[in-house]
Amino acid sequence: MADDDNQSPALDPQEALRMLDEARSRLRTVIWALHGMHQDLSALTVDDLADIEHLLTEILDNAMTPSYDAISHVLGEQSGGAVTTH
Repeated sequence: MADDDNQSPALDPQEALRMLDEARSRLRTVIWALHGMHQDLSALTVDDLADIEHLLTEILDNAMTPSYDAISHVLGEQSGGAVTTH
């Protein structure tokens, strides 16, 4: 019983869904930005790529991973392995 208390999800399922919705919105922004950049590759800079990497890492770390963990806990599934980021 003590193990169950130690493994409670960090957020409830409703909060996980809210975070996933926010992540979807932010991913749409990234897609829109990338679409614009591929129209003119000369406009793409190293800083742009770094900004995109930072935004995607932030989405993964702050929304996708906690939401995945919470929903996995609710469904009784084991979380997948860690994702490697730079």
